[in-house]
Amino acid sequence: MSRGEPGHQWTAWCALLLSGVTFGASFSLFKIAAGSGQDALDLAFRYSAVSAMLVLVPLLAKRSWSWPNRRAFAFCAVWSVVSTTLPSVMLFHAARELPAGIVALAIAFVPMATFAGAVILKRDIATLRRCLGLGLGGVAALLVVVPETSLPDRNDVGWLLLPFGVVLCYAAEHLYYAVKAPEDVPAEGLLFLMFGCAGLTLLPFVLFTSAPLLPGWPLSVGEWALAGIALVTVLDYFLFVFLVNRAGPVFTSQAAYVVTLAGVGWGMLLFGESHSIWIWLALFLAMIGVSLVQPRQDGS
Repeated sequence: MSRGEPGHQWTAWCALLLSGVTFGASFSLFKIAAGSGQDALDLAFRYSAVSAMLVLVPLLAKRSWSWPNRRAFAFCAVWSVVSTTLPSVMLFHAARELPAGIVALAIAFVPMATFAGAVILKRDIATLRRCLGLGLGGVAALLVVVPETSLPDRNDVGWLLLPFGVVLCYAAEHLYYAVKAPEDVPAEGLLFLMFGCAGLTLLPFVLFTSAPLLPGWPLSVGEWALAGIALVTVLDYFLFVFLVNRAGPVFTSQAAYVVTLAGVGWGMLLFGESHSIWIWLALFLAMIGVSLVQPRQDGS
């Protein structure tokens, strides 16, 4: 089926919306899990372990995965740090202190940070249109930080460094994956190694704090939320691969809009969050910035 056929377009749009809405819910799930009182390192370890087990199911079902080589292990060791270990720890800390919608808004800056990094590494061209989008993203970030009434509690400004740190991690992940990802290992194999490496990296910290490695039974609300984060993340990775292969990277990049808007919406629905005019203006400018930074269909 070609990309232009109606049936394919309908499938691609459904997958895009499913990816954006479910991943947008992850920020509220982070907040619920972080509210359980467990340490962020312990939560990040469990999230990585559950994600690895979820990826293992389709991996074993295919029965065609050969043992990865040293290059794949080396790639996944680095990939796990920028994609899971650091971002998840920062997200659990940020979710404990900030509204879920604010954290979701920060994720809108990932395409802009990725573009900036690509220009610095000379893997992309700084056109006027995309530089304008980057500038609008900078203004949007200032609208979140500078005005006195932008946040419910002005003391939370310092915590904004965490979600913006997550943005830098995700941007680094995109660039690193584009340059270094081995082509001889299937996506589910790389994901299993990545989550496994993240879990092994966090394990010594969990053992040092004497936190229990296994959850109790019945599962608490926070532990169910943690399982939900793992499920949503793994699903989003597979949907991302599906969309890139079936509809192309330009179409797939539109998920950034859905993720941010869904994240804000989930926060309002689950926690009754309300945002100042500055946050809504920042969201509006961020959406325009993302639309300008993303490449057009002609690749420019």
